[in-house]
Amino acid sequence: MPNIILAIDTSINYCSVAIYNKKKIHELSDRSNKEHNIKILPMIQKILLLSNIKLKELNYIAFSKGPGNFTGIRISMGIAQSLSFSLKIPILGISTLAIIAEKAWRKYHQKKILIAIHAGSNQIYWAQYIKNNKFLWTGEQTESLIQCNKIKEKIQHLTSEWLLVGDGWEKIYYQNLFKFKQNKIISPNAKDIIPFALFNIKNNAFVHATEVTPNYLNNIFFNK
Repeated sequence: MPNIILAIDTSINYCSVAIYNKKKIHELSDRSNKEHNIKILPMIQKILLLSNIKLKELNYIAFSKGPGNFTGIRISMGIAQSLSFSLKIPILGISTLAIIAEKAWRKYHQKKILIAIHAGSNQIYWAQYIKNNKFLWTGEQTESLIQCNKIKEKIQHLTSEWLLVGDGWEKIYYQNLFKFKQNKIISPNAKDIIPFALFNIKNNAFVHATEVTPNYLNNIFFNK
C-alpha cells in the first residue's frame, strides 16, 4: 500500500501543510494572524495540486494536536477527523512540542531540546525532548504548563548540551541561561510531522477518528 500522507499544523502562529509521497515531501507554510480557518483549506488544495495528488489518493492523515492556540488545534483536528471519516483512512495526532523538537533536529542537528512556548500571562508550555540512539524522540511525559519562575528548578542541574527552543525563553530571567546553546525561535511545521507518521505507520500505531484527542495541557488555552 502506498504511503501518501497529508500532514496539517495550525497549532500556533503558522498554518502549514505537507504531502509525503514516494520519499518526497512537498510543503507550504504561511504566518497566520488568527486566520487559520481562512488559510488552511486553500493551502491543502494547493499542496495537493503541487504534489499532483488527488484527495482520494491519500492513505493517511496526521495533524498537530497541541498544546497551542485552542481554535487552531480544533481546526486542524476537525479537518483531520473529517478527512479520516470521509476517505476511510487512518489518523494520527502528534504533540506540537514534539514537532518543534523534530524541526530543531532537522535545522540544527541537536539531540537534546528544551522547549518553552509562550502560553499567556506568566506561563509557558514546557518540554524536554531527547533523540535516543535509535533516533526516536522521548520526552512527551515531560510536557507541562508551568509558571515562568519554575524554570530555574527545571534547568539548574542540566548540562550545556541542551538547545533552547521557543519564544517562551524571552520571558525567563535566569542568569545561567547563557551556558546553554543559543535560543532559537522555532514554530512547528507540518513537514516535521512526517517522520512521526512514518514511524507510526511502520508500527501500525493509529487510532480511529473518534478516538483522537487534543493536547491542551491542563485545558489552559492561549492566543497569539
